[in-house]
Amino acid sequence: MSPFKSSSWRACCDRLTDLWRDRQGVGAVEFALIAPMLLVVYLMAFELTIGLSISKKTSMAASTIGDLISREDKVTKVSLATSSDVAKAMFVPYPSKDLLIKITGIKIDDKEAAKVAWSWSSTGVAPYVVGSTPTIPSDLVEPSIFLVRTELSVSHELLMWLPGLTGSSTKTLTLGREFFFRQRLSKDIECSDC
Repeated sequence: MSPFKSSSWRACCDRLTDLWRDRQGVGAVEFALIAPMLLVVYLMAFELTIGLSISKKTSMAASTIGDLISREDKVTKVSLATSSDVAKAMFVPYPSKDLLIKITGIKIDDKEAAKVAWSWSSTGVAPYVVGSTPTIPSDLVEPSIFLVRTELSVSHELLMWLPGLTGSSTKTLTLGREFFFRQRLSKDIECSDC
């Protein structure tokens, strides 16, 4: 073996050994490997936070509308229509896309039979037939009471920062809440034009 080949081989081995022992730039390589995963976690947390916030606002709007109506002794379609404005104000700064509100007055007689007294919907069509039997949780059924049921649903469009990684084509969720409130001021709530 010639001395030239031996020295170049040795220099190459020494260079590789020095490169193997050199730790400069390891942090940059590790960051380059972990950064995409951190970015995905951050975006998922952002999406989850917005979704939970809108879900909370949905509950708060449905509850507030039911609470306000249960404090009345008479309502009309015009007064019930203002509940849409209340809900939209509560969703700020988020959009209240496809907002649907249903409000139902339910009379429970002395034999604990529940019947729809009146109903109203933000679509303009009464959602339930007067005199029909609504579904009520058993722990709310008491003789001779009046209940107000508020149903609110809203669409939430997912931001879908990484649609290729989710494995789902769902881009819109419908969030809905239902609340029952007992009438507070008198025996029942009348709706003259529902």
